[in-house]
Amino acid sequence: MAGSTSERRRADRQQSWTGSERRRLFDSIGSGRRIADLIDPAAEEAYWRENYQAQSYYDTSFAYEDYHPAYRVGWEGRARHEGRRFEEVERELEADYTRTRGSSRLSWDRCRAAPRAAWDRFDATDPFERSQ
Repeated sequence: MAGSTSERRRADRQQSWTGSERRRLFDSIGSGRRIADLIDPAAEEAYWRENYQAQSYYDTSFAYEDYHPAYRVGWEGRARHEGRRFEEVERELEADYTRTRGSSRLSWDRCRAAPRAAWDRFDATDPFERSQ
């Protein structure tokens, strides 16, 4: 395969990777690579924009723009805190969200499930199926 994982992912933004495809990719890149190598922020943004309304925590009172900062905190936090559990870094993620939420109308308590879902899409200890 030519190019980096991000380059391959950018080449086909319309493709929605399944959990098993993510698992195979993660297994194939070996222990020398990090979860951060699997994260393409543009692809994540596109995934969540398309799928946020199907999530069990979705509230019709809020638009994608309200959820987006929470998703971003989740995927960026997963890369930054590799090897740690969501619960271990939740306070740091909450502080990141508070600092970067912009005009989102969602408090951390109302949106906590969104960064968790974005985090779980890259949980190397799980078959990447929780939020699929």
